Amino acid sequence: MRSSKIISKLIIVLFCSVFQIAYAQVPANVNNLTDKQLEQFLKQAESKGMSEAQVEAAALANGYTAQDIATIRERINRLKTNTNEIKPGNSKVDNATREQVGEVAERAPVAVSDKQEVGKKSEIFGSQLFNNKDLTFEPNLRLPTPRNYILGPDDELKIDITGYAYQHYDVKITPEGTVKFENLSPIYINGNTVEQAKSKIIERLKTIFAGLKNGTLNVDVTLGNVRSIKVTIVGAVKNPGTYTVSSLATAFNALYLSGGPSVNGSFRNIQILRDNVVIKKIDLYDFLLKGVLTDNLNLNDQDVILIPLFEKKIEIDGEVRRKGVFELKETDTFENLLSYAGGFTEQAYTATINVKRNTSKERQILTFDPQTSLKFQTQNGDHFFVGTILDRFENKVQIHGAVFRPGEFALSDKIKTVKQLIQNAEGLREDAYLDRAILMREQENLDPIYIPLDLGKIMRGETPDIQLKREDQLIIKSIVELRQEKKVEIIGAVNNPGVFQFADNMTIRDLILMSGGFTDGATGKRIEVARRLYNDESNDKSVEIIKVDISKNLSPTDKGVKLQPFDKVFIRNLPNYEAQQSVQIVGEVNYPGTYTIENKVERIVDLIARSGGLREEADINAARFYRNNTLVSVNFSKILKGEDLATDLLLENGDRIEIPKERQIITINGQVLNPTSVAYQPKLTFKDYIAEAGGFTEDAFVRKLYVQYPNGSTDRTRSFLGVKSFPKVQKGMTINVPLRTRVRMTSAERIAMGTGFVSLSAVLLTLVRLL
Repeated sequence: MRSSKIISKLIIVLFCSVFQIAYAQVPANVNNLTDKQLEQFLKQAESKGMSEAQVEAAALANGYTAQDIATIRERINRLKTNTNEIKPGNSKVDNATREQVGEVAERAPVAVSDKQEVGKKSEIFGSQLFNNKDLTFEPNLRLPTPRNYILGPDDELKIDITGYAYQHYDVKITPEGTVKFENLSPIYINGNTVEQAKSKIIERLKTIFAGLKNGTLNVDVTLGNVRSIKVTIVGAVKNPGTYTVSSLATAFNALYLSGGPSVNGSFRNIQILRDNVVIKKIDLYDFLLKGVLTDNLNLNDQDVILIPLFEKKIEIDGEVRRKGVFELKETDTFENLLSYAGGFTEQAYTATINVKRNTSKERQILTFDPQTSLKFQTQNGDHFFVGTILDRFENKVQIHGAVFRPGEFALSDKIKTVKQLIQNAEGLREDAYLDRAILMREQENLDPIYIPLDLGKIMRGETPDIQLKREDQLIIKSIVELRQEKKVEIIGAVNNPGVFQFADNMTIRDLILMSGGFTDGATGKRIEVARRLYNDESNDKSVEIIKVDISKNLSPTDKGVKLQPFDKVFIRNLPNYEAQQSVQIVGEVNYPGTYTIENKVERIVDLIARSGGLREEADINAARFYRNNTLVSVNFSKILKGEDLATDLLLENGDRIEIPKERQIITINGQVLNPTSVAYQPKLTFKDYIAEAGGFTEDAFVRKLYVQYPNGSTDRTRSFLGVKSFPKVQKGMTINVPLRTRVRMTSAERIAMGTGFVSLSAVLLTLVRLL
């Protein structure tokens, strides 16, 4: 079959990367191959003359799978439909491909202009069927041989004789409708089914195969390559013309190739003509809405598909499940339209429906009840609109607050008054505030109004009950809601300090117990309670401080001081209590490690002494001191000599001292000809070290030169009357020579500066003359 030839070519395309037969390499993942690459690789593979078997064998040896072959075949089927669709003026597709996928064979199609559309401009329901590239209705050429298939010229039969002997024949039906075997006379099978043709062939073969008479031989007749037929599509179609399609093609195959009905074409009355007689009428809505393919009959050669103009286009919008434009038959009513639209949504207003209708002069609007007028007659151009129900309730009342079951209730015979509403809400809670409740009601202009109620008297029957209305809301507050929430707070040396709920009869001991008890360093002495004062006297005192001493064992026999709402309790630590604090010293000391601070006056020199002092190889000038992981510049040499007591810092928790070995090199970085590191030599000066690095570059900013000493301190170059004084040389230091940033003036700036100098010179000359 021709389709197998195309697939064979495309299998070669799939594996052409193995032999690099194309100028662009196929991706390792066949899914990454584009359609354009597919076409290019096909041409390259054909030019190399490689067979499918050769390429496939090499590809399997290189790790490709049978799944890759199946994937590329699927891509080819899609490519056939997408790239070879009927387009005006498309003359570059080869004849074999045109014949296989149904390209126009007789003449180029003519597209129908949308400007000629009658009626609605919106896309009609069903047109998306022919615009979907993933839906092709392509005939399945791998089906078993259809027993009712009618044979004709160009059909190919495959005949296998099996048994004690084997013989195979590939015969093609001639234009005269016959097939020939060896020296036997032709057998006429045109118009026969495969079963009928098989019977004739067996009878003729019995003359040369005796085993067919006694049953020792078997004959199997199957359909090979099928013939092509020509189908003409006319009428209101997007691309009318004559199409060459497979003899297995159906009406849907041909309709898809032609692009389907045009904007004026009918989806409901497509006619199949055979020998000038209408043999079938297709309603595409049966397939679109029900998935029924009973009308999708197989086509014969010279069949004509006629797509007439539509009869009625109706639009429906609003609260329906499938809104849009639908084609209706002449007798269809609103009931049919509603079924096409999928019915009403749950929010649809079904009491009345509006329809806009065209008259001979202008438009009019009609309103009908779909519940009583479901058979409402439709007219071409009608526009139905289904509205949305109102976002309001006709019988809802609400109750909020201090009841056991607050929420929404239906206004009914059981719930007409405030008291009945409370009873249906399971009654009032114990903390309900009965002296006043609020009934919120909508007035006639929908503005809210508050109606105060004495709920206690209503519940006791002392005052008349209040009748409820739609959308009433009863709000009942609790006693707790009408006062500030009562809290107490404990701060200081307890395990879980914080805010706690106040309760009557609560004492300080209760609050300490709830907070997890005293910490290890806490003291029960000098406990303070800060209490609010409530008085109208104009004085400066707003808080009362109560001092309490209690034991730390929290004995239950001693209730202690009772608390009041909003009290704050402060628990102190023992005066000399403090958790251990540690510092660290590492490097060239005799006993490096972590040490605990003994007292509050311990300093750096004390820690060095506790660590056993410095080793011989220690470089005290390079020692560094860190606090909170930040380097602090400290001159250890002066501290140890007692010359700089101010920088002998008091130790704090987390301090760290690093004392390295003696550093014997000096590093020069930045704008020198050869940035490098050189050995320290006591006789060399600062300039000598610069010379060791090749000297300064032209862009060196010498006045901003600075050094960084091993202990983290820095120093810079100083200048007085043009004489530069460089920093002191020290072992392990780093010299940094920064880059001079030159600001170049523009031409305009140079001219302006020159003009300024000339003007200044003129002014000075004038002053000299005057003096």
